[in-house]
Amino acid sequence: MKRKPNPPKAKFLMGSMRHMGYSFSDAVADVMDNSISAGCTYIKLLFPINPDNIYVGILDDGCGMSDQELFRAMCYGSQANEKEREENDLGRYGLGMKSASLSQCRKMTVVSKKEGKMSAYRWDYDEITSQGQRSDWSVLELEPHEISQLYCYSEIAGLEHGTLVLWEDFDGMFKSSGGRLYEALTRNRDNLLDRIPLIYHRFMSEDGLKIYVNYQELEPLDPFLVNRSDCSWGTIPQPLTDSNGKEHIIQITPYKLPFVTEMSEAELHLIGGAEKMSKMQGFYIYRGRRLIRYGTWFGTPRHEVSKYARVKVDIPNCMDDIWKVDVMKRNAEIPTELAKLLEKTIGRLIAKSTRQTKFRGRAVTDPKEKEVYVWDRLEAREGYYSYKVNRNNTFIHGVLDLLNDEQKTAVEMMLQQIESHLPIHQLHLDHDENHIDRSEESVDKLNDLYEQATMAIEWALIKGTPLQEAVNMVLSCEQFKDNDDLKKKINKRYSL
Repeated sequence: MKRKPNPPKAKFLMGSMRHMGYSFSDAVADVMDNSISAGCTYIKLLFPINPDNIYVGILDDGCGMSDQELFRAMCYGSQANEKEREENDLGRYGLGMKSASLSQCRKMTVVSKKEGKMSAYRWDYDEITSQGQRSDWSVLELEPHEISQLYCYSEIAGLEHGTLVLWEDFDGMFKSSGGRLYEALTRNRDNLLDRIPLIYHRFMSEDGLKIYVNYQELEPLDPFLVNRSDCSWGTIPQPLTDSNGKEHIIQITPYKLPFVTEMSEAELHLIGGAEKMSKMQGFYIYRGRRLIRYGTWFGTPRHEVSKYARVKVDIPNCMDDIWKVDVMKRNAEIPTELAKLLEKTIGRLIAKSTRQTKFRGRAVTDPKEKEVYVWDRLEAREGYYSYKVNRNNTFIHGVLDLLNDEQKTAVEMMLQQIESHLPIHQLHLDHDENHIDRSEESVDKLNDLYEQATMAIEWALIKGTPLQEAVNMVLSCEQFKDNDDLKKKINKRYSL
């Protein structure tokens, strides 16, 4: 046999690769991966501020590239998929920057600065196709005066080192938007405000990476609320062998989020909003700490009650073939040998999440806390519980103490009716969807609580309870204890 060269035609292969299926946000993220691999401390996503100048710039202050390094980086397939990578290298095939960029535009220019020297190269699809059948893989080298005329030139000119990727001539977006390019770019820019802080949240929170969209700094999301100690179950290390027989460790960390009603506004923002709870349950697959897939149980049916369950899975960047990570780093498939282990993890997590979601309850009431809680959770038989109004609650007990025997009997009958007809199913649905009105900060609500608390304190004083003890006992009740404004009013009334 003899070897006979048969190189691909540039215009046909490049044209085909422009239609690989990148979304706008996927394409931006793929370019940002190069910035992170270059050790940048910030990335700026630059969009036009008026319809007359249409472009997108992705700027970083990473190590930059020399002229020869940039020339090699502009080559399609500039690195081997099988080569050993540094842990922070988010690359895949050496195709990302080119294929991602040209999926969105016809003209992609890369300017890089290193050791005070600036160089720039461009792939121009129009220039490639104008060569006809004889098209080759000739990249365009820009002269210094051409570089200085580029959009966003002043941004990179002011850096000691860094790289700018510039997109121009958005033919696909022009067609899909009916010619309204500026509006389309604005929509895509706004979509990045939610997506980018999720994909790179670990770099932003752990490494201090700053990301800007037109000089607006983005805040990282946190789908696990890692700073809350009650969320994590701890990390499970799992060995997995790659295609070369080398063993690596996969880190699996299950999380169980609190109820929506138990999260602060800041925490709700961190997880992406209460309305996205169901869609964002499932596995979160990270490749080199970069999120590549989330919100899936890999074929296991979604459970409404498991919306609080999320599992973080960390895979190294050397196992792409095992996980079937695609060129766009948007999808991954679970390896067969991990499936059973993770299925058990899912089962335990969903079971715990189910128990949490079904009732915002305590364990069987501690006898020492009988005076605090409004509801008792009582064990009826193995695995089953009932819920009763706690007659020993300081406030409820105080009311019953004021009644004669006939009145107590009537009130007891009323309480039993309430206990027997709790709308448990509807309460669960409304609570789970965060549709219960909790406007507890209103003046009327505060005044009502104030009257109830002072009444209970007066009852305790009549029985001879010392003032400070009476106030502490009443304000420790479940219905009063978390209201700081109420405590201030009570303390002021009794000069405490």
